[in-house]
Formats: sequence, structure tokens, C-alpha cells
Amino acid sequence: MIAELRSFPGVSCLRCGNPIPVSATIVDIQDDLANGGTDVPYAFRIRCRICEYETIYEVGKVQTFDGEPRKRRTRERAA
Repeated sequence: MIAELRSFPGVSCLRCGNPIPVSATIVDIQDDLANGGTDVPYAFRIRCRICEYETIYEVGKVQTFDGEPRKRRTRERAA
């Protein structure tokens, strides 16, 4: 049986280096920029699912990562 290869668009976290998946809206903006769009934003803010560091990334830094996005780290809640 052949395993199905999966990939997702994302950026590398500036703090921990793990891939952060981005939404389809960001991918659409990247496509608009590639097609010469002039009225689209060039940056977006996103939070890492692993280290929870949030920063601003350029749309041009979006790349394709192999595998599936990692799940968000859960925190223990106080009782």
C-alpha cells in the first residue's frame, strides 16, 4: 500500500523553527502578489502552535511543508 503524501502551506516560526500552517486566505494573497496584484497586504500576524510566539511574517515567506501540521500544545487548567 502506498502512503499518501500530504503537505501544507506555512511559515517557519522565528523562535522555535517549527512550521506554522497558514490559512487559505494567506495563500490567495500570495497568489495575487505573484500575479502582479498591487492592492494586497504584504504581511500577516500569526501565532506558533508549539511555542505560542506571535509575530509578523511576510507573505513571500510562505512555503510548502511536507507532512501534517502539528497539534496545538495544550495547557493544564487550574482546578
